[in-house]
Formats: sequence, C-alpha cells, structure tokens
Amino acid sequence: MRNMAAVRRMEIIGVTIMLMILKRVELAAGEAYAVSRTTFGDATATFYGGNDAAGTAGGSCGYENPFTRGYGVTTVALSNSLLSNNLNCGACFEVKCKYTASAYTKKWCYNNKSVVVTATNLSPPGLNGEHHFDLTYPMFTKISNMIAGRIPIQYRRVPCKKQGGIKFTLNGNPYFNLVLVYNVGGAGNVYAMSMKGSKSDWYPMARNWGQNWQAMVRLTGQSLSFRVTLGNGKTQTFSNVAAADWKFGQTYQASSNFY
Repeated sequence: MRNMAAVRRMEIIGVTIMLMILKRVELAAGEAYAVSRTTFGDATATFYGGNDAAGTAGGSCGYENPFTRGYGVTTVALSNSLLSNNLNCGACFEVKCKYTASAYTKKWCYNNKSVVVTATNLSPPGLNGEHHFDLTYPMFTKISNMIAGRIPIQYRRVPCKKQGGIKFTLNGNPYFNLVLVYNVGGAGNVYAMSMKGSKSDWYPMARNWGQNWQAMVRLTGQSLSFRVTLGNGKTQTFSNVAAADWKFGQTYQASSNFY
C-alpha cells in the first residue's frame, strides 16, 4: 500500500511539472499581431448555421450550445490563423464590410455598419488563404445583403463585454477535473488556469480542448477558487466560486469578471 501511495504521489508530481511546462509554453507564445491588433486589418467573411444560427451549436471551442452559454447569435467561426488551435476561443472582434473594395461591395455591403462577435468555432481559411470570419446569418446580414455570399471585411480586436461574472462548468470525476470556462470579459481568451481547494495549494491546469481545462487532483468536499490568465497577460483570482458541496455537471459563476 505504501509503495502504491508513493507511485501515486510521483505520478501527480510528474503530471504537475508537465502541466507547468505546457502552461509556460502557451504563455510564452502570446497573441499573434493578427489577433491582438486594435486597428482594422483585412480578412474575408461568409455565413453559416442557418437563418436562426441554430447550426452553430457544438464547435471546436467546447461551448456546446452558444445560446445556453449566453453568446446567442453574436458568434463567429475563425480560420486557424486567428483561432490559433483554439487558444483564442472567447476573443471578441469588431467586423465591417470593406465597402470601398469594389463595385460589388458597394452594391451589396452596408456602409458604416459593424458588428461585435465572439469566437466560438473553427472555420476554413479564405479561398486564397486569408484570415476568415464565418459569421452567423444574423450577424452577416447586419453588414451585407446575404446575396453577396462572400465579402472582403475589415476586423479589429475589441474588449469583450459580458454580463455578470465569469462562469465555470465542472465535469469529470473525483480524480479528474475538467472545467469549461466561459462568459469571459476583457480579452476573453483564456491562456492559462489554475485551481485551488480551500484545503489545498494551487494546481496548474492544462488545456484539454477548446476552453476546457483539466487538473488531475482530488478537490471534492472543498470550496473551489480559480486563477485565470488571458491572452493579453492579465491575471485575476476568483475566490470561493463553488461552495464545498459543489457537484460535477454544474455551472458556478464568480462575482466578478475581466474588464
């Protein structure tokens, strides 16, 4: 039994070291200029998901249903040149048609109209490899007539403005915590996370997929706190988000958010 416990401790130490290395690698990479730019840059846009955007459910960011998560129709699927293997899920962008690009855009686009959308999914690149935004139908038709189909656009990064606190959905089992983080304000894209029980130290988490983060540690019966770092480097601690009687499969909301 002692040998088994020792092996278990060594496994936990090894996994913790690995997660810390992975977290440092992701943070060191930082945001690409194409993602962080606050001046308008060029890209292309189409639309998907049906007239009511119902077809946008699921996706590579792990948010599952954007309507139950509070994103509604104000979402976008990004080419990987912007989504960066899902690191930039949750980032927000202002998008407008490049009205002066051609006679075609002047015919079908709406001048001086823009929308703000949150990245929730992955799309293919543009036809010629450009940065691409696959908007929901309701968002596309605010900046262009649907007949246009594919349009040149301009985009820039903007702060995410979300209602209420950041949210954490807890899944897994007593030895494996899988946490979906969403409704994130400010930069919106989570680049690193740690979690802590009321009787434990901080444990670094690794990105499992999308914005689902994992930690292999037993924290049942303890209140939970989270430390979140965004793509712009800002870090905030959310203390006692879930009381000691928290349950897997439930969502817990912090009392604050990034701004």
